[in-house]
Amino acid sequence: MVTTRSATRLRAKITSVEKVVNSEDLLQEILLRLPTKTLLRFKLVSKPWLSLISSTQFSLAHTRFLQNNRSLKPHAFFLDVLYKKLPSKFKFLRLNPNIKRLPPFDFIDAPRIRIIQSCVGLLLCVSESDYGLRYFICNPATKKFKVISVYEHEVIYNSYKYVANNLGLDPSKSAKLFMDYDQRASVSLAFDPTIEVRRHAGVNLAFDPLISPHYKIFSIWQQLFFGKDPESTTCYIFPTYFIDIYSSETKSWSASKINFNSKHNINIDRAVFFNGAIHWDCADTQSWYIDVNNECLKTMPMPGVHSGFRYFGESGGHLHLVVATGFSQLKFKIFEMEADYSNWYLKYNVHLEAETFTVVPRRQQNRMRSYLLSCVVQSDEDEGDSLLVVLPNGFAISYNLEDGIVKRLRCSNIDKDGHDGGRFHAFPYFETLSCL
Repeated sequence: MVTTRSATRLRAKITSVEKVVNSEDLLQEILLRLPTKTLLRFKLVSKPWLSLISSTQFSLAHTRFLQNNRSLKPHAFFLDVLYKKLPSKFKFLRLNPNIKRLPPFDFIDAPRIRIIQSCVGLLLCVSESDYGLRYFICNPATKKFKVISVYEHEVIYNSYKYVANNLGLDPSKSAKLFMDYDQRASVSLAFDPTIEVRRHAGVNLAFDPLISPHYKIFSIWQQLFFGKDPESTTCYIFPTYFIDIYSSETKSWSASKINFNSKHNINIDRAVFFNGAIHWDCADTQSWYIDVNNECLKTMPMPGVHSGFRYFGESGGHLHLVVATGFSQLKFKIFEMEADYSNWYLKYNVHLEAETFTVVPRRQQNRMRSYLLSCVVQSDEDEGDSLLVVLPNGFAISYNLEDGIVKRLRCSNIDKDGHDGGRFHAFPYFETLSCL
C-alpha cells in the first residue's frame, strides 16, 4: 500500500485535532481566545464542551483573559427605561456596528423592570410590583439571573405631631420643615405631613473578576434624625446612613457594617463601581466612596456644580462628571477625577448645538432643542474620549472631544414619535460568561 504525501499530511492534521480534543488544558487555552457569543454557540458541540464552557473556572478565566488583553469593551449602552411589561428587548444605544441586536430579557419573569447598575457583564436590576421592590442580578449573555433577598430593617413612619411632641415643639405654630439634606424645598407643617424616619435608600453592586470571582451587594438604609432651632420654629433633618453588605462567597449578610452622616442628598441609586470602590455622586462639595475590599467609607471632593442634568460614570479608567449647563444650547462641562482622588479638573467645555444640526434632520431640530435625554463619556485607546448624546426621536450622536468628529448613531427600540421628557441613564453592556 502506497501512502501519499497528502494522506500523510491529513493524518497529521487528524492527530493534532485529536490531541486538542483529548487535552482539556489545550482545548481551554484555545477557547479562551474566542468571543463570548462564539463560546455560547460552541456549548452545542458536545457534552464535554458544554461542561467546560459552563464551568465557573472557565467563565472566570475567560473574563480575566478579556480584561487583561483590554478586549473587554462595551457593545452598547442599555437605557434604564421602566418596563411595565416583561420586555423582549431593552432599549439601547449601539456602539459596535457589528452588533445587530442584544439578547432578549424574556428569561426574567418579573414586572416593571429597571436597570440600576452594570459591572463587567452583570446587571443589577429592580422589579416593582404590588408586593414591593425585588432586586436581582442577571447576565443577559448567559440568560442567568438571581434574586437578591435584601436584609430587612424596620421601616418607621411618624407624623409631625408625634415628632413635634418628642422635640417639645408646638404643632399649632406655622413652622416649616426644611429638608436640609437635599436643599429642595420646605413643607408646611400646617398640613401635618408624614415624616419618614427610616427608609431603604438603594442597592449597589461591586464585582471585578480581576480582584475576586465573588461579588458583593451593598444595601443602604437612611435614618433621619431631628433637631430644632433655638426658637423651636424650624425642625431640621440630618440623615444617617447605614450599610448592610452581602457576600456571594459566604452567601450571607453583615448588618449595619458601615455608618456615616451627610447633610446633603447622595445619589445612591446612581453608583459607579471601578478601581475596587463604589462611588456616589453628590451635588455638594464632598461625596463618598466605599473601599469594597476593606469594607470602609472614604471621602472625595466634588466640583460643587449644580444643574438639572448630570452624568456620573467611568470610562478608560477614569471617573467622569458631566454637567449640562444649558439644555437648549447643548452645553456641557466635563470633569475628570485625579487618580489620587485629590481633585476634579475641567477637562472639556463643549457646545454641541452646531454639531448636532449636521446630523439631525432639519424637521426634528426644533424638538431637539426642547430637552436632553442622556449623555455618556466613552473612552477609547485609539480614538480618545467621545461624548455620546441621546436626543429625542431615537437619534444620538457621538462627538469626539479631541478631533471634533461627529457621528450619527441610532438608538434601538426607542419610540420614534418622541419621549415623555424624562432622562435616560445609560449602563454599559459587556458580553461575558460571568457567573452569578
